[in-house]
Amino acid sequence: MEALPATDCAHWKSAVDPVGAKDCSGAIATLADFPVLDATVQRVIALCDDEHATTADLVDALEGDPSFSANLLRFANSAAQAHPIRAKSIRQAVMLVGRVNLRRLAIDAATFRFLERARGNGGAACGDLHVHAVAVATCASVAATRVGVRGEAVHLGALLHDVGKLVLPAAFGAAECDAIATEHPGGADRVRVERERFGIDHAQAGALLCLAWNLPEEVASAVAWHHGGTEGAGVPDRAVACIQIADGVAAMVAGRETDHALLEAALAATRLESPVFDEIAAVALPDAPPTGELARRFGDSARRGGADRLTQLPDRDGWFAATETALRDSGAGSVILLDVDGLAAINAAHGTQVGDFVLTQLARAVTPHGVAGRVGGDEVALFAELPPADAEELAASIARHVGAGFGQLEGTPVRLTAGVAGAPGQGGDVVALMRAAEAALLAAKQAPRAA
Repeated sequence: MEALPATDCAHWKSAVDPVGAKDCSGAIATLADFPVLDATVQRVIALCDDEHATTADLVDALEGDPSFSANLLRFANSAAQAHPIRAKSIRQAVMLVGRVNLRRLAIDAATFRFLERARGNGGAACGDLHVHAVAVATCASVAATRVGVRGEAVHLGALLHDVGKLVLPAAFGAAECDAIATEHPGGADRVRVERERFGIDHAQAGALLCLAWNLPEEVASAVAWHHGGTEGAGVPDRAVACIQIADGVAAMVAGRETDHALLEAALAATRLESPVFDEIAAVALPDAPPTGELARRFGDSARRGGADRLTQLPDRDGWFAATETALRDSGAGSVILLDVDGLAAINAAHGTQVGDFVLTQLARAVTPHGVAGRVGGDEVALFAELPPADAEELAASIARHVGAGFGQLEGTPVRLTAGVAGAPGQGGDVVALMRAAEAALLAAKQAPRAA
């Protein structure tokens, strides 16, 4: 099995608005007092990992906590399991599932119980967290086996991927979070709105809670990135991709919409094809649809359009189409083309993760101002209903904001160059405006820059 890559906790943490993280700190501290993996579960995990431990040792550890033992048996025999074991005693359960599966069963049962009892579970902002968590974890374990990555961290990251949905209502109010969830049930849109309103999204909040529980950083990183934004031009690492695929499979089986662009990136990272959705569901979920149904739904979602994998902005085609509509409706406005200077140098000096951060922060900065899209590797375009002079001021403000947010990156400044073109003066359609904006951008790059 391939080990999970080393994770850089600062990578995802630096994408969190400090104010948003501070606002969540009280809620995280409260939840941290009630760890998912209590002493009994940790003892069982240690025994399962100890080749010298006996079946009797495992039975004694479980039976020493009658409450957890009853919970484990209830869970193991429940419909939440794709294959209930029908055990009547702890000893029988240990004998039936074996050491490796007992480790996961204990973690599943503890997480299921924690989420089931959590305040807010079942509401609009949370959904049925306990049911969804186990479904995603089971699917992720199957995916990890197919891909060949270490399954333990994938399994735990999948179980806890949505735990941040408990943090946000506690920090910002259930009504506010319910309103977002009602308007944007899931995916990139929900994450974007959470970041806009709170300065933090549920994936980031969940990752911070995982660290407060002293869980491994690789688990926290998987939770943080389960809605995308990992390194390498938006292509996630293979472990995170397994969770993203599993989340998509569970969502499709439950009849919910999925993030097609995210799943496409996850398939690319794992070198799998869409039929794997049906294969995973058939093994992992009790209510899997007929073979081929999930692959068909995925194909249908592709025909409805896509988004850029890293920033979750519309891709080039999507942005052109949306801007053409907006321009036709308004009759006037400006195209702003923003380019990250020296992105290749930033990636070479500091790693592609840092370059990805710059792009995602740029995407976040432009989104409130109009129709935004990622139109090139280092270029983001924005159509705003502003005259060119005002659009140039907006472009300068965005460039200053993004550049200041990254400081000097150990001596490497983050700078943006902008090109602006306005309608109707420089063209009446998006193609003409884009050409004019590209020419303005090139001229700005060639002009002397103040030190």
